[in-house]
Amino acid sequence: MIVLTPERMAKYDAYAIQTWGIPSAVLMENAGRNTYRLMKDRYLASRERLVIFCGKGNNGGDGFVVGRYAVLDGFAVTVFLLGRTADLKGDAALNMGLYRSLGGTIVECSEGSDDIVQGIGSADIIVDAIFGTGLSKPVQGIEKQAIERINESGKPVIAVDIPSGIDGKTGQPLGSAVQATHTFTYGYPKIGQMLCPGAHHAGRLTVIDISIPAFVEKTVGTDGQVIDGEMLRGFLKRRLPWDHKGTFGHAVVIAGSPGKTGAAHMASLAALKIGAGLVTLLIPASLNPIMEVKLTEVMTLPVQDKGTGFFIMSAYDEIAGFVRDKDVIVMGPGLSQEPETSAVVRRLYEEMDKPFVIDADGINAFQGHDDLLKTAGRKAVFTPHPGEFSRLTGITPKEINQDRVEAARRFVTATGASLILKGARTVVLGSQGELYINPTGNPALAKGGSGDILTGFVGGLLSQGYSMIESSLLGTYLHGYIADTWTARNTDVDLLAGDLLTGLGEAIRDVRDGKERIYVEKSL
Repeated sequence: MIVLTPERMAKYDAYAIQTWGIPSAVLMENAGRNTYRLMKDRYLASRERLVIFCGKGNNGGDGFVVGRYAVLDGFAVTVFLLGRTADLKGDAALNMGLYRSLGGTIVECSEGSDDIVQGIGSADIIVDAIFGTGLSKPVQGIEKQAIERINESGKPVIAVDIPSGIDGKTGQPLGSAVQATHTFTYGYPKIGQMLCPGAHHAGRLTVIDISIPAFVEKTVGTDGQVIDGEMLRGFLKRRLPWDHKGTFGHAVVIAGSPGKTGAAHMASLAALKIGAGLVTLLIPASLNPIMEVKLTEVMTLPVQDKGTGFFIMSAYDEIAGFVRDKDVIVMGPGLSQEPETSAVVRRLYEEMDKPFVIDADGINAFQGHDDLLKTAGRKAVFTPHPGEFSRLTGITPKEINQDRVEAARRFVTATGASLILKGARTVVLGSQGELYINPTGNPALAKGGSGDILTGFVGGLLSQGYSMIESSLLGTYLHGYIADTWTARNTDVDLLAGDLLTGLGEAIRDVRDGKERIYVEKSL
């Protein structure tokens, strides 16, 4: 599913109006009418009083359309206008007048008045039509007061296009933001509705068609995509009767150090579980007896370590000789930040012309070595969480999370590598900067080891011949999908990383069969 920035959506609207000839009033009518239709079907069956908070712009105009249809259906409706009717212009003024001509009640609100509190107290359901997706500055004054009172009410809230106060590009609250029960957005989902905390503020998200022709996508362009089952089925492979383990590649996992053998275990087992034909774990020799007990299906190659338990540079030729004819190199889980181990990581990356999946201490090894990340033509995907990404880029975690897409895009542009920036929600960027947002996953994944499983998933998919971006998309989506299935049946507390392996088969079957859950619904 395509996702847009607010700026791109504005270009779509302008194209539809100026080139295709759809009047702006028709777009507003379609938006408000369909919002009301869906809201009525799902929320108004037993409701009697509807309170709509309207701002002075086009989002408020959408709210007046909703109010008009509700009045026509006999509901008690009051619009609380955050300003004066004389301030409205264009389509918003037109629809305000149509609403009022039917006898619709309008209360003009000023800062500090009691009208907002009284209105919310009398409401069965609240419609938020204060700000649209174009908001770019912190909320203040009467609008801030209204948003805070709405959130305190505990009543169902329907957001028109986007919860007021959410940045439509980054998902960040601009001071205060409405916490919606359900958001009805228009044309396409916006990036800020898919990234957290914007996705949380949106509640349930439904995309409404407003008659913008689909060919505009090629003319005006797009900004990214939301990963979904339909996309994955477009490249998900089926196994043929004559396939064998050699068909599905040999993945090498370079991982582990004293106290962190679990990370090596999980990453290598995940690569095998998701379908790699062969997986060999390279492990410091003094740790190998542990892995020989823990791992049955995964092979191990003990690498001389002089009794340290760490990868050391004197073993480089041994490591390089083994990985040279393998299909993918996964390195990082539990490696440690020992200087010599980090040097081994960097040298392998510089000298081995292989696809890489780099996580955890593999990422940390590049801190202060930006020049190596720009190795021409290197096929690699880095899978950091914000802390690791901060060490890699020098940007603080807070700055990263303020605009996750932009931070990720700068890294990809500078390095030519692919990126899986983990978090709520994970963003995936291909080596050419193509953006994908993963809707799956929840706080159950906030536990040690879950990232090692994701790393193994991506590496195991690469070994089977999936492209770098296909491996990243499929591995990320399945990883979060399993966690979502777990929390639907258990809680968001008790998931262990190993449980992600037991749920993998069901998740793949759901995607193959088209039975996966809907994260963003589309409605005509």
